[in-house]
Amino acid sequence: MKGNLLKKESRGFTFVELIVGVAIFTLFAVGVYNAYSGLYVSILSSHAKTLAVDLANEEFEIVKNLPYQSVGTVGGNPVGLIPLTQSVVRDRVSFTVDTSIINKDDPFDGVSGGTPNDAFPADYKLVEFKISCTSCKNFLPVIITGRVAPKNLESN
Repeated sequence: MKGNLLKKESRGFTFVELIVGVAIFTLFAVGVYNAYSGLYVSILSSHAKTLAVDLANEEFEIVKNLPYQSVGTVGGNPVGLIPLTQSVVRDRVSFTVDTSIINKDDPFDGVSGGTPNDAFPADYKLVEFKISCTSCKNFLPVIITGRVAPKNLESN
């Protein structure tokens, strides 16, 4: 009878083994979920960045197709047709486009009032678009700058 008391039949898991197994499974499941959600946020951020770059290219195409005297900001200096700030929605993502346009005088051909005197001091316009998205996670603003110059402004 003593031999039967010492032998214990094992049928299933103990409570401690069950708790350890559930804890390991939970850690694994949380890790997989975090990896999935991180990948999803990264894909959304990349998509928003691509949309912002496309929007900046679209804005530059608009500027390139305007007559030179119309390249400027509404109420700014130089005066033109482009709004200083505009809200744009692309693929259900809201962007803010801030525009800056400045007349530039290239010192290569002289400066206004200097020697030699430059008869046309606004040699080109420096155009900058800053595209930002406040609702996007991990989004740094896209800033693109370019020059717009008139054809045959100065000839030698």
